[in-house]
Amino acid sequence: MSVAPPSGQNRIMIYGPKPDGTYIVEFRTAAGEALAISIPASETRVVRYFQERMPYGLFVPDLQEPK
Repeated sequence: MSVAPPSGQNRIMIYGPKPDGTYIVEFRTAAGEALAISIPASETRVVRYFQERMPYGLFVPDLQEPK
């Protein structure tokens, strides 16, 4: 599932499962920097749990003043 985020927000998204059973967890800052982690099919129990509870991702407020 892919949902376009509102611009200017930090977010965490879970994509998958892919055909091989893996999931991708993406962390993206409001500035556009990103880190994606691939979770192997044998290790997806926790990821599936959270994906069911946040199907549109998780938007994370920035509690610090911009530098």
